Amino acid sequence: MRHPALWIIGLLVIAIATYWLLERFSHASTKPSEEHYTSSASPSHSTHNVAENSPSPEESPNLSTSESAPPKPTPASPSKKPKALHIESLFSLEHISAQSTLPCEKVRHTYYILCYAEEHEQAAWTAYVLEGAKLRQAHLRRTQDFREDPFIRTQSATLSDYRRSGYDRGHLVPAGDFKWDSVGMSETFYLSNMSPQLHEFNAGIWEAIERTVRTWAREKGRLVIYTGPVLRPNLKKMGRNVSVPDSFYKVIYALSGKEVQAVAFLVPHRPFPENAVARFMVPVDSVEKVTGINFFPELPDDLEEQAESRWNKAFWPVRFTKR
Repeated sequence: MRHPALWIIGLLVIAIATYWLLERFSHASTKPSEEHYTSSASPSHSTHNVAENSPSPEESPNLSTSESAPPKPTPASPSKKPKALHIESLFSLEHISAQSTLPCEKVRHTYYILCYAEEHEQAAWTAYVLEGAKLRQAHLRRTQDFREDPFIRTQSATLSDYRRSGYDRGHLVPAGDFKWDSVGMSETFYLSNMSPQLHEFNAGIWEAIERTVRTWAREKGRLVIYTGPVLRPNLKKMGRNVSVPDSFYKVIYALSGKEVQAVAFLVPHRPFPENAVARFMVPVDSVEKVTGINFFPELPDDLEEQAESRWNKAFWPVRFTKR
């Protein structure tokens, strides 16, 4: 071997080059694997972030799952199908509620919820789900079993409060909406579900509105309905402190495909012709302003704003029907 130094240098160069190539190959082969783990873990995290990152029920009892956002939102748009399924699930008694600026005690009965305002001895709001399929099963007669509500902690109004008052015990949740179930029918006669109403109002325009809403339920399948008096300071009193409202409201929500449609009635407490129903239809926002009640806080903000700021006349047709 004539030039041993050159051979040694050559071997060193080959060894260094081989080591460098092996390091590059090893780094390139592990990098895609790490990237794949990150991208695959992200969707999994996003599907569970509502439960993991939302406040506890004690901290935020009225927070809907659609309102809670992940800490780091992904740029991709959420799928519309899961959103539609989620909105449909909100149209159930487990999810409906309201938020009132007026202090009231929330009580759940079998098929409806109410929030009892002790200051006025009646509910500030009531809420229930009305299904058209159930209405087709209606066959029960009206029970007329008016009585105190044993579930009101501060005690509800009593029969003596209404006796010789000149006012009907006006249903907020209508008995006619529960003629398909004896328990549901009976529970609508709790006095916590009553508000003083002039007979001409109760048996006139108010009943006509109830018939209109039942027609909509048969056509649209399922409605979420809130009903109540407009309670304010210095209302006339009767009995042992039962306020006599000067207006009543009814708020209705329906699911139409991927959209939520809503309409409301705001009716002064005086007699009107039964065919004047359409005259008192207003956007839900109008009722929220005069009552201080947020009627469907579980709805995502964008859908709530769209549904409550206006109402679609074509979606809510009014056809006068006799009783």
